[in-house]
Amino acid sequence: MKRNIKALLLFALMYKDEEYLKKAEEEIKRDWGDIIFEKYIGIKDYYKYYEKEMGEGLHKKFVAIDNLIEKDKLIELKKYSMKLEDKYRINSNRTVNIDPIYLDMFQVVVASSKDKGSRIYLGEGVFAEIELLYHHGSFHPLLWTYLDYKENIDFFNEVRKIYLSKRS
Repeated sequence: MKRNIKALLLFALMYKDEEYLKKAEEEIKRDWGDIIFEKYIGIKDYYKYYEKEMGEGLHKKFVAIDNLIEKDKLIELKKYSMKLEDKYRINSNRTVNIDPIYLDMFQVVVASSKDKGSRIYLGEGVFAEIELLYHHGSFHPLLWTYLDYKENIDFFNEVRKIYLSKRS
């Protein structure tokens, strides 16, 4: 059986108040490694789904972590993310939404606790979804790819270069 190929760890972090973002980032750094590259996305209209729980004016950023992980850690990472989200809840509402991501030579994969037609069930309440595929010199979106991934392909292409340098 082929060994599990390692991937670079990333997180998507959505938040309203920077105070909670900083707390979550500190724990992520402590537990998984330093942030080596990041992309602030800003406030977007398509975050409305989360506003009922988290409030209006949500920000988002992607962060790449200085850590190559085994891809089969995605379940553990999602459970870790949910536990961290729970730690910073106020009145049972999340103050930060944390989605673990891995990036390898060919794909960007995000973990979710929500089922959807394009997601594959991994077990323990965790699903995986390929957001971007690499071919012809760049990552490309799929039919279901979220806008914040589509709009930040340059970021993921740069992170891929970091990944390739770490693999060699």
